[in-house]
Amino acid sequence: MIINTRPEEVSKKIIELCEQEKIESRHVHMSRIEFLSGSKKQQIYTELIENIHTFSNIIFTSQASAKFGSDLFNLHPGLLNSKQNIFSVGDATKKILIDNGFKSITPSNKSSQGIIDLIKEKFPGKNLIFCGENSNMNLQNAFKENMNEAVCYKLIFDINQLQNVPKSSAVILIYNFLTFEFIYKNLVKGLIENKSFVLASERIKSEVSKIVEETEILNKIYVSKSYMDEDMLDKAKEII
Repeated sequence: MIINTRPEEVSKKIIELCEQEKIESRHVHMSRIEFLSGSKKQQIYTELIENIHTFSNIIFTSQASAKFGSDLFNLHPGLLNSKQNIFSVGDATKKILIDNGFKSITPSNKSSQGIIDLIKEKFPGKNLIFCGENSNMNLQNAFKENMNEAVCYKLIFDINQLQNVPKSSAVILIYNFLTFEFIYKNLVKGLIENKSFVLASERIKSEVSKIVEETEILNKIYVSKSYMDEDMLDKAKEII
């Protein structure tokens, strides 16, 4: 069995993939997406309205970030100019932007590394990255002083979801470190020991190794080629 841990709001694609491939799966939404609101949201809006003209490339790393950015751009129609490039990390993110009236560039390698390679090769300039608090930091580390973040949402974890983790062996898909940390710290030891984990990046694995001491858990941790749902499932299918 494969266990998807993504928030329900961004699980549509992986649910469809599991159904199409007839993969035994359970969708245990460990967290939900909460957009920044009130004064925090207003502060981000103010900073973006004042400074967005200084960026050549606008990058959306997730469906949630695309929703937040689209709402802002539709509230202020003249905010973007024709010389700015909009990038989306994958097809689902691209669709959110299209549905809200914005075209974007998606690399053939649909991942943060694909965006990094494409921008470094063809699109010089300053980069604005729309992301969540759970960002894998690949883009930020790649562009360093030539970028700014717009952190626009966070994950709210639900302890009650742990009751839906089966007692039997399973492969758990982990898209960010915070989700692994939540499971590791709160799921009873007996339920963790017979699970394998597919992580979305080497960076997550590096963070995991800092908090996990049990060899039996570390030996059942695998890293996907990317955080795209197709790649995560491909790696999981090698294990089950």
